Amino acid sequence: MSENDSPNHAGWAPPHIFRSLAIRRLLSRHGNLWSEHVSAEHTSIQFGLLLCLARSEAGLSQTEIAAELAVDKASLTELVGRMASRGLVAVNRDARDGRRRVATLTEPGRELLSTLHGPALDVNRRLFAPLPEAEADQLMGLLERVLAHAPAPDDGHT
Repeated sequence: MSENDSPNHAGWAPPHIFRSLAIRRLLSRHGNLWSEHVSAEHTSIQFGLLLCLARSEAGLSQTEIAAELAVDKASLTELVGRMASRGLVAVNRDARDGRRRVATLTEPGRELLSTLHGPALDVNRRLFAPLPEAEADQLMGLLERVLAHAPAPDDGHT
């Protein structure tokens, strides 16, 4: 352990050994890139919702969207409600199962997704630009392994 890695006289470890702080910096960098290159008005999670719905012609239940985006159902319900009030998504009862509510993409939502998609791809490229493609793929694999052991979004740990 180097002098920079050892606790100081108070017993506190230096910040650089906390991987969680590096993740926080990466998320901050993503947020800054997103605001600068994609949208200051629309968040990446809103983009994710639009993208999920665009990939499903029949629409998706909020449970399916929550699983796809790895967010808790309460947060997703609020997100879908806000986006529905802006006319970007529509929420209707499933014709086959009246208990199930299905979200679909509206035409204004599809237009917004078309506007955001290219810049979002660019932010993805910029965020991982320092890494060769193989290393970026390796990082994604490692992150997926870590996330696979995380508590599910609805189990009260989010």
